[in-house]
Amino acid sequence: MARRLSLAAPPTPIAAEPDLSVVHKRAIEGALRWAWHQLVTAKDVVLYDGSEEAITAAIEAQLGRRERGRRIAPGIKDFDHPVRGAKQQTSDGRIEKQPDLTFRPPASQYLRVANTTSWGCFVECKIIEDGHRSRTVDSYSDDGIKRFAIGEYAARMPSAMMLAFVRGNRLPKESLEPLLPLHTATTIAPGRTSDACSTLHLRSALLSPCADVELMHLWLLVPDRLVA
Repeated sequence: MARRLSLAAPPTPIAAEPDLSVVHKRAIEGALRWAWHQLVTAKDVVLYDGSEEAITAAIEAQLGRRERGRRIAPGIKDFDHPVRGAKQQTSDGRIEKQPDLTFRPPASQYLRVANTTSWGCFVECKIIEDGHRSRTVDSYSDDGIKRFAIGEYAARMPSAMMLAFVRGNRLPKESLEPLLPLHTATTIAPGRTSDACSTLHLRSALLSPCADVELMHLWLLVPDRLVA
């Protein structure tokens, strides 16, 4: 007996929210660099000994500092307070996944936003540490990049960010390029500085297809510990 062809319609991609403007993306990058600089200048021991969660919390605390009723961090004074660890809905409807940081510019400047819950710049943070088996570039890829590539994070967004705290001497483009095709990444492009690059991940072939996502990779270097 001949097999009957399936008449099931292909899954419908979930609707994408509008991307953040270049100005707002650069403001987020600048604010993260500023917060990192505050920790480096203070020689905060969290950079050398802290966990990923502890460093992320320290960055959030810097971003939340205020003077005279205004946020100090440059570029994001009109943003909502960055959210740490808020759960997001995946492309297939699960709700237990939570990126490390979420930035949301003034939504009033984006008239096509359908729901701010699934809109914003979602950031996943990882430590990369030479000689540490669980903090390798491979774990950054498999436990970080993959979550965006399979629609667990930023399912409705065409862009997002990976943030690395690097204890060692590694740069993103030269470290990630040998891993291509990196979770459906089709291209890898240099950033404006050597500590940044971007990868484009195709998500239309997922069982629950969603918008392709461009990931910015920002790798912040932990300076050598100074001996007193």
